[in-house]
Amino acid sequence: MLPEETRMQALRLIKQYPFPGAEVEGIMGLLDAGYRMEFEHGQTICSEGDPATCMYILTYGRVSVIKSDFQGKPRRVATMAAPSIFGHMAMVDGSPRSATCTSEGIVTVVVLDRECYQRLITAPDATGRTLRRLLLSSMTDQLSRGNMRIRELTGGPVTATDSTPTPPQEVTQDDLANISSELEGWQRRAVPQDESTDDLQVVDVDGPMADEAP
Repeated sequence: MLPEETRMQALRLIKQYPFPGAEVEGIMGLLDAGYRMEFEHGQTICSEGDPATCMYILTYGRVSVIKSDFQGKPRRVATMAAPSIFGHMAMVDGSPRSATCTSEGIVTVVVLDRECYQRLITAPDATGRTLRRLLLSSMTDQLSRGNMRIRELTGGPVTATDSTPTPPQEVTQDDLANISSELEGWQRRAVPQDESTDDLQVVDVDGPMADEAP
């Protein structure tokens, strides 16, 4: 991949997962540390229940997330758009894959295998710092969104500054599946597609950017 293309993808990842001290060079190093894979439409990237051997950085395309419901039936709970990271929770806690991910159209990912992950997670350089901060940003965001959704369902205040209770909702299986996917990092929020990535000073918007051609 050309350095300028890697830089653009790095800026978009910082926009998606903003964190203090974000370094473009660190994200670029992270993208270069892994290897790239391309999937055709409908291919399985990872399967629910499998052991985790890697994490993924989605750099192009869209990915469907499918989880088994309480009756064991597959249920589509989210669609991720590039740029996103996924498969990282299983790497952090050693748990099996919590969902099946399949490609929607052509998909390109950067794969960080377990050996690469173990090396970078303790590395003192910019790439290692970036991986640690990227994981913290992702997990903090998904925990915040999961807690907000739980408050909505239970009738509590949605934000810390809002003390007005709301009537509790009837909790359905879809609600529980959505909360589960929020806490496991599968659901992402949208960002305006005309945001610029020319200047690192403006990369503080949270959400996926429009796809770019591989």
